[in-house]
Amino acid sequence: MTAALTDLDLNNNYENNCLDLGAFSQALNKLQNRSASLRQSYKSAKPYPHVVIDNLFAPELLDRLVADFPKQENRNWLVWDTKHELKTTSKGINGLSLFTQMFCLWLNSQDVISTIESIVDIDNLVGDPLFHGAGLHEMYRDGWLEMHADYTKHFSLPLMRRINILIYLNRDWDTSWGGELKLQNPENKQDSISYPPNFNRTIIFPTTAKTLHGVPNHLACPLNCSRKLLSIYYWTPVPMPLWSKMGTPLLWASDSKKNLKNWFVNKIVSNS
Repeated sequence: MTAALTDLDLNNNYENNCLDLGAFSQALNKLQNRSASLRQSYKSAKPYPHVVIDNLFAPELLDRLVADFPKQENRNWLVWDTKHELKTTSKGINGLSLFTQMFCLWLNSQDVISTIESIVDIDNLVGDPLFHGAGLHEMYRDGWLEMHADYTKHFSLPLMRRINILIYLNRDWDTSWGGELKLQNPENKQDSISYPPNFNRTIIFPTTAKTLHGVPNHLACPLNCSRKLLSIYYWTPVPMPLWSKMGTPLLWASDSKKNLKNWFVNKIVSNS
């Protein structure tokens, strides 16, 4: 026999699942208030522009991401086990918890993107509605990622990838386990810097053919631990050829076919 839910049960369930939207506003305000100094740090960083922001988010927001992090046995993720890497990634935000999806969508909001634009000095950034390559990433013991420069071409949309944002979710990470993100000058291996994947650490850096980065040393964490992060990418639109921009205007039934033909001809002429 199923017991009826009491008012206390309902209240506890609500408190466990409701969202503190104020925490998102606080993170955005912190980012906006520090945008000028973060921009200077970003521009002056070596071996190439980047910025590290610790404790940007209220800890409970990231703790919720960790609590909702899909278990290995209950997910359909991509496994990258090649001569260049060993890691697992979600398929964008598909299959992730509603909270995690909302967190990613918030990072793609115009307010957040506008603030990121002011930090990295790139206009016209947009989010990817498909979250291609983004979402949750996880590495286990012996995981690694060879130094590399990311792809910039979107697989299906007219977008060019410009900015990477990595948000680390690893409480009590022991530096002896490795897992540092390494940034490297492609022309000088000695010109590099590494950052441990500490909890509530956000790293922003550009995506170009010269921004080498990776996790080159195999993880030495215990078997029951893993290196977790949330990744978000920002893009700029790529100009589309004429045929892909044709479309049609709003068509009223009372308009004549002749007017539509004239519009089509004028469109061809104006783009020639």
